[in-house]
Amino acid sequence: MKKLHILLFTALFIVPLGGCYVPASFDAEIEVGRTGFYKITFEGYMAETNLFNKVVKDNISPKEEEERVARLKNDLMRDSATKLFEYFKKGHFRIKWEKQGDILKSKMVSFLRRNENLLSISYVKSKALVSIQGTPITRANAQRMVDSGLGLQGSLKVTTDAKVISHNANKVKDGEGRKKTYIWVIKSPFDPSPKLSFNLR
Repeated sequence: MKKLHILLFTALFIVPLGGCYVPASFDAEIEVGRTGFYKITFEGYMAETNLFNKVVKDNISPKEEEERVARLKNDLMRDSATKLFEYFKKGHFRIKWEKQGDILKSKMVSFLRRNENLLSISYVKSKALVSIQGTPITRANAQRMVDSGLGLQGSLKVTTDAKVISHNANKVKDGEGRKKTYIWVIKSPFDPSPKLSFNLR
């Protein structure tokens, strides 16, 4: 797990200044196989932008901050996939999120949730296609982040025994049998959004 050495207000998968939740420092892993079984694990630090702005810009009182954090925690912990929530400071919190299931049945699964889609696995039955996709950042938004002195760091690993037909991973490692692990190391908001696809046929 990477540590949040300095307070960052960053985004990997969504528009930097527009969404509610943005990743700051993280490790994410996905396992998905030819049978459709998947497991997603995300562990790291995130920021809730409304709370960040209230604390940093509006200078709300410690009591109000505490109340807002409690509401935030209750909201996120209602999802059984959220295994850990620990508030850090200034709108930032540590989270561990895990979910598993059958993508052939669910058709789509999203982290953090469908209306806050940071990273998703989807299945198109007509094409027998499984896709893993992070929501990209535009160059304009990435430049605004850089101009504001914002940074990000994180990694994503996808392990599968399926025959991958396209991906933009930084590197690929062979595993046991047919398994391979595709690795993205994110160092800049200008880095391409992770994507990978494989066909079940």
